[in-house]
Amino acid sequence: MKWFRLILRTLVVLFLQATIFNRLHITTACHPYMYILLLICLPVIPRWGELLYGFALGVLMDIMCSSPGIHTAACVLVAWLRPVLLEHYLQEAGRITDQVVASSVGNSVFMRLSLWLTLLHHLTVFTLDTWSWAHWYWVVLQVLVSGVITLGCVYVYGFLLHKS
Repeated sequence: MKWFRLILRTLVVLFLQATIFNRLHITTACHPYMYILLLICLPVIPRWGELLYGFALGVLMDIMCSSPGIHTAACVLVAWLRPVLLEHYLQEAGRITDQVVASSVGNSVFMRLSLWLTLLHHLTVFTLDTWSWAHWYWVVLQVLVSGVITLGCVYVYGFLLHKS
């Protein structure tokens, strides 16, 4: 049942990403990638499962966005670093849980984990998309603007919509 809900949530979020968030043009620097929520809130599973899930999620996003592996690289990097950050923050907070949502890990842990993973993901995506540091200010602007919008959506989901 846990896997069925995970697959259903993945399909719903990817559908919303493709139909709404990929077409949302607030400014030229804003690209909200709401699908990062799937990696942030992924239940604690074996590390190989997280990497495989991140790879599959990235490939699906690359297919939807017609990009050459940019989202796959970013998702695999996030999936690789997520257990390290999660272990650090959960030990710091003195919690043990298998669900990664604000109600189970705590608001501050969820916010910090979301912040770092979103910034890491966006920095990877926009750096690989630009493929040059000649216009580093544009990459930083995209990371900040898109990160704020994406984090706003992640926090709304994590704090208001998710019921554990």
